[in-house]
This record gives sequence, C-alpha cells and structure tokens, in this order.
Amino acid sequence: MPIYEYECLVCKERFSLLQNMGCSERETACPNCSSADIRKLISSFCCSSGSEKNVATSLPSGGFSGSG
Repeated sequence: MPIYEYECLVCKERFSLLQNMGCSERETACPNCSSADIRKLISSFCCSSGSEKNVATSLPSGGFSGSG
C-alpha cells in the first residue's frame, strides 16, 4: 500500500496516510479538523537499487529525461 500526502484546505494541516491504491480524496478526512475539503499532494519517491553500496536512490529534482 502506498503512502499518500494530503493538505487540508480548511486548517492547512499536511498529513500522510497509508491507503489502498483505489482510495480517493472523497474517502479521506483531515485528522486535525475532520474536514473532507482536502487535496492530494504530489510527492517525491525513493526506490531501492538492491545494491549494498547504494541503499536507496531518490528521483532527481529535474525529473525524468530520456528518448522516446
């Protein structure tokens, strides 16, 4: 299950939730004020390379580049 990040549009609280991939914003409420007026944030991610020397690699701030 992925961890999704949200921001409450009422109290401006930012929070993370471990949710099923099929969950939507409509099924989520702010844990601080219980408002359903929230938006999903775009966050960076990290992945393991399987190498002992390089335990984890994060996405560069420039994003992906490559040929089609």
